[in-house]
Order: sequence, then structure tokens, then C-alpha cells
Amino acid sequence: MPDMVAQAQELAKTAPKGKKVFIFATLHYWIEHATLMAVALAAQGHDVTLAFLPYGDWQNDINRFDLRRQNAYARKVLAQAEPLIKVVSFVNARAPYMPLPEDVTHAVRQVTYYDTQYTTQSEEVDTNGEIYRLRLDRNREAAQAALAYLRGNRPDVAIVPNGTIQELGVVYRVARSLKIQTVTYEFGDQRQRIWLAQNGEVMRQETDGLWKANREKPLNDAQLEKMKSLVMARQRATMWENFARLWQDVPAQGGEQARATLGLDSRPVVLLATNVLGDSLTLGRQVFSRSMAEWISRTVQYFAGRPEVQLVIRVHPGEVLTHGPSMIDVVHQVLPRLPEHIRLIGPKEKVNTYDIIDVADLGLVYTTTVGMEMAMNGLPVVVAGQTHYRGRGFTHDPDSWVTYFK
Repeated sequence: MPDMVAQAQELAKTAPKGKKVFIFATLHYWIEHATLMAVALAAQGHDVTLAFLPYGDWQNDINRFDLRRQNAYARKVLAQAEPLIKVVSFVNARAPYMPLPEDVTHAVRQVTYYDTQYTTQSEEVDTNGEIYRLRLDRNREAAQAALAYLRGNRPDVAIVPNGTIQELGVVYRVARSLKIQTVTYEFGDQRQRIWLAQNGEVMRQETDGLWKANREKPLNDAQLEKMKSLVMARQRATMWENFARLWQDVPAQGGEQARATLGLDSRPVVLLATNVLGDSLTLGRQVFSRSMAEWISRTVQYFAGRPEVQLVIRVHPGEVLTHGPSMIDVVHQVLPRLPEHIRLIGPKEKVNTYDIIDVADLGLVYTTTVGMEMAMNGLPVVVAGQTHYRGRGFTHDPDSWVTYFK
């Protein structure tokens, strides 16, 4: 830290005067990254304040003594960056008597709801449960501290990681309530890359502006080849460029192999691809259903009495990394014994999703990117959740159960 700060101080001497920047972080990994970013921005001439909450995790309570101890340690470490940046602990800046405006109160409860879903990896939320009460208390405290501080020290711009869940989501919403220009960011699948959103939650991947500006522009040859290369890597279960993970466990073997493996016959095939419960990319994305689980339940009920169609349910492979309820459980609650025309593929099964796409006649999705890929393959796709490619003209986007089942 001292060497980094010394270099930044030298650069700041000749840098033009920049903006007044407020950065907020909590949890050690976000605080580490936010500190590096704060120092880098200060080196470019910006007047940077780094605010933090020194929690070690978001789901376990901590007594006041341990919180003060962690706060003292964090302040001691971060003090090495002063006076290049200003460091503010929201533990010391607590404002328990700060009344919250109605919109912020609503935001606190919304974020708390998301936090509970994210933590339990279940869409069902017990508002009297320990997790909900813990998150509500912490989020309310963060909102009060942020509101008091930002009212008295208004920045030109606020920068907050994620912006959807935990205290990060609360501080983002407080900044927007005060009409402060705000940037949220997250890490994606690619190394040395981050996602950015201006005045929006980055996890919502809002691409309206990009789509409006580029929808009439055809891909040039280089862009088209790059897209083909990416899709081929996803299908073949190989790494591509700077991506950090694989999308499939086994390479594609062709649609006919999938048909034989799953025992599919000549009847039409509908592929339903699920998301991972509790993933922040799915929080608050319902359009006409109460939840993704309800959408799956009612869809399975619909197809249960239609043996003329084969339904293949592909549970997201990412479920192997979760601890909450599985979409397998959701399906079995509706149909403990599956009829012969419904196939359920678990997250650990060595089946390549792209092979199923090859034999499918229709795709059903909530928010998964597989829906966009099915559309790229020429399949009609019905989108049930609020995702970044909904409403672009190449998917069917019902807004009620009536239009969905039509």
C-alpha cells in the first residue's frame, strides 16, 4: 500500500483537477478492490472518498465488540492511503435517528428481500426469519449512514459494486434517491474485465441504449467471425479467449445423439432451460409469475396433460455450486413421477445443452442467456422473465399467464 500510494501521489501532482468521487464497499474483497480503484482515481486528480463497512460476511450476526475491532483494523490499514484519499467508516458515521424517506424505506425492504433470496437460494422469503431480520437491520443502518453522509458531502459521482444486494444495493439506491450520478460494476466471466452500468443496477444488464444505437447495424465480417468462434467454444466445452470458465461439461455430440440419449421420438420437443435460484441475475425479474419456481410449476402442469409434445427440462449446471432448493425439487413437487413425455436433466448430468437445442422446436426461458442462443439458432423462444434481450423483436414476450399459454 505505501508504495502504491507514493506513486499515486506523484502522479496526482501533475494531474488536472477531477471530480468529487464517492466510493462505497463492504466485505473484505470489495473493500480491497475499492481501495485500489480509489487510489487510482486519486492519481488522476479526482477528490476521492472511500466509505466502508467492515463486515466479514453478510449472513451472520456480529457483536458490537468484534465489529469495532474489525473497524479499527480496517481503519488502520486504510489510513495508509490518506491523505491521498479520504476514508470514512460508516460504523463511525452511524446515524440511527436519521428518518428515511418513503422511497428509501421501500428500497431497504426490497434489498432485504433480495438478500434473503440470495442467501437462502430460495424464492420463498420468511420476513420473520433470522436472515431477513438481520439483513433488514444492517440495510437500514447503512441507508441512514449513507443518507446522512451524502446529504452533507454531496459528490459529483458515486461508485458502488453490484448495486443490487446487501449494503451495496442500499447505498446505490440512496445515491439515486438523492439524484447523484452513480456507477455500479461487477465482475463477469472474463478475466481483466468488469461490467459497468451508469445510473442502473449492473446485474440487470440493461442494454436498451446499446440496442437502440446498434440494432440496425449488421455485424461486419470480423465481428461475425468472433461471434461464431464464441458460440463454437460454448458448444464444444472449450475455453475461449479470456473467459474464465466452461459453459458445458461435455462437448456437443449432435442432436441425434441427444435424441437417442434422452429417448426422444418424432414428437415436437420443447426445451425449458432454468436459471439458478438466488443468482442475483434473477432477483426481481418476474413479469407475470410470482417467481421462477411458479413459472416452472405451472408450465410443467400445462405439459403434463399434453403427451403429444415432449418437454425437456434442462436444470442449470450451475446448481452444483449451490446449497438451496433445486429446480428438480420444484418439478417433483408438481409431478413426483414424471410421465414418459417429460424429461428432466439434472445439473450433474453429462448432456450438452446445445445438442438439445438442435432437436428442439420451441424454447422456454426465464432470464438465461440460452434463450438468446436458441433464437440465434432460429428457434421460437418464449421469455417469461425480465432479461436483457426481452422485447428486442426476436423472442415472444408474454406479459400475463393468458398470453403465455396462448
